[in-house]
This record gives sequence, structure tokens and C-alpha cells, in this order.
Amino acid sequence: MMRPVFLNLTMRLLLALDAGSPRIVFSNNHLPSLIRGVVIGSIKLYIMVMAYTNKHNLPLPVVRALTSFEKSEKVNGLRVTTLIDAPRISQLRQRHKAPDEDVSTMLYRILGSAAHLVFQDGAEGLSNSYIPEERITLDVDGVTISGQIDYQYMDDDKVSVIDYKVTSAYSVIYGKPEWEKQLNVYAYLIRHGKGVKVKDLNVCAIIRDYTASKAKTTKKYPASPIVTVPIKMWNEEEQDRYIQQRVQLHNNALTLEELNGTLPLCTDEERWAKPTVYAVHKKGRKSALKLFNNDADAQEFASQSSDRKVVERPATYTRCAGDYCRVAQHCDQWRGN
Repeated sequence: MMRPVFLNLTMRLLLALDAGSPRIVFSNNHLPSLIRGVVIGSIKLYIMVMAYTNKHNLPLPVVRALTSFEKSEKVNGLRVTTLIDAPRISQLRQRHKAPDEDVSTMLYRILGSAAHLVFQDGAEGLSNSYIPEERITLDVDGVTISGQIDYQYMDDDKVSVIDYKVTSAYSVIYGKPEWEKQLNVYAYLIRHGKGVKVKDLNVCAIIRDYTASKAKTTKKYPASPIVTVPIKMWNEEEQDRYIQQRVQLHNNALTLEELNGTLPLCTDEERWAKPTVYAVHKKGRKSALKLFNNDADAQEFASQSSDRKVVERPATYTRCAGDYCRVAQHCDQWRGN
């Protein structure tokens, strides 16, 4: 008689099971999404399955390393990254299983995790002025907000905040709005949770696509592959107001769904929208002569020559269309576009 054995969830088990192509990778060190039975000899193992694929047939040690960097720490309430993000996305993530993810796409994620571990080790043994990886939890209007701050440096009873980011040179040159929001929420948590003033906010950017030659020829290009980027710090009133607004938005998302079954729509900024552009092309030329934000101006410019025409480039939502949102397939706002 076949004996069923239920694997202990505290055991680390990684099986790579050939299922043709792509290979499916199962790991029970994550929360289960379903239960599979696998027969090994006369023993039937019930394995908690996390849906990963291995389309590029990466070696098993690589697969294991990639999947082991998944966030497993559970926190109460909202993480800071969730608070500053769209309430619609947060609610959909809670209601729907994420689609299968190929392990090869997790590279940038583990680069960030690895950098954090290395820099955290670098802070060990320094004076008490250096505070690495501190989690601060605070209740705001009945909602718990939790943020883990990569690095704090105490100086004259004030704190300098640094957040590590493995990112692109483009992001360093042009900045990212979410960096400013995230670090100002950290400043709020420090001020209200620890009773300490914040001196300044910074991102320590590790540039994954750095090209040394561009630093000599391209204006504003980072001078080195690791740079400190100062982040604008809002005044205390602005920080307080922003946190109150974000908490209210997330609370309202639950209320709206309870009342009429709908969720608030994501904003264009949250969808990484690129607006409609009107391009004026000349016959025989591949690139546009000029780009316009409205059709009237484009038509006027095109009318100056008979060999010109206007080509509309529709608005695009990069986050939705580019598979950056893991719940886009469940979103009626995206499906309706």
C-alpha cells in the first residue's frame, strides 16, 4: 500500500521536475499555491508548489539561489512600498495568485538582495552611530505601516538616511518619483516612531549597466558605478499630509469594493503612462521630423509641405503592457483598454 508523506514546511526542498520544455521548478520554502502529489518509489510526497518555470534550463544550483532570495518575512499592515503604490494593485495581489514566473527574470531582484547583504555586513562592528537594516512599525489611523530602512547614520542627534538601490544609469540621471516618496515615508517613520529628526535622505545607487566611457562623453552621466544620490526631503507638514492621504486611499479601496464591488483606478503615473504623440514624417525618411502633443499643431506643421504626413502614436501604459504589474491579467481597468 502506498504511504502518503506530507513534507514539513520547515524543510528546505527543491525539486526540478522535467515537464518537457519549459521545466517547472517547485519549492516548498514559499507559501503554497497548490498541492501536487509525486510518486517516488512506494512513497507519495505531497509537495507545496510555487509556480516557477525554468525556460532556459538553468543549472539547479542557480535556480535554487534565485528562488531562495524571495521575500519571506511577514509584516503586519502595509509595507512602505505598498503604501506608496496603487491601492488597486495591492488589493488585486491579495485576491489573485501571481502568474508563473521564470527564474531567469529574477536576476535583478537577487542583485538587489545580494548588495543589501554585502553592505549590511560592512556596517557590522562599526560604532553605534551606524544603524543597518532597522524595521520601524507605526500605527496611522488604525493602519499599520512598516518600513525597513537600509542604513541610518546618527550625527548631532539627527539621522542621515541611505537606501540601497541596484538600478540603471537612466534612473540615476533622471530620477524616480518613487524614491522620493519612499524615503520621505522613512523620514516620517523615524520622526514619529523614534522621536528623532532626519537630517537628509539619500540613495546609494549601484548602477548595473554602467559604462565607464559614457562618463567622459555624456553630460550628467554618473561619475562612477556606485554613487550617492541626494533625495529631496519634504517638510514635516508635507510628509504628514502625504502619509494621511495614502492611508486614506488604501482604506477607501476597501470601502469602495464593499459598497459596489469596484476598486479605485490606477493613475497614469502609477501605470507609467506615455501620452499620445503625433509624429510628422517626411516621405522617404524613417525617423519623424518633429513630435507634437496635439493633433492640431502636428497637422499645421505637416501642411507646410506636401510630402509630410501625421502619424498618431497612441498612449501606452508601460507598467501594464510590459509585464511589470503581476496582476494585470486580473485588472478590468487594463483589460478595458
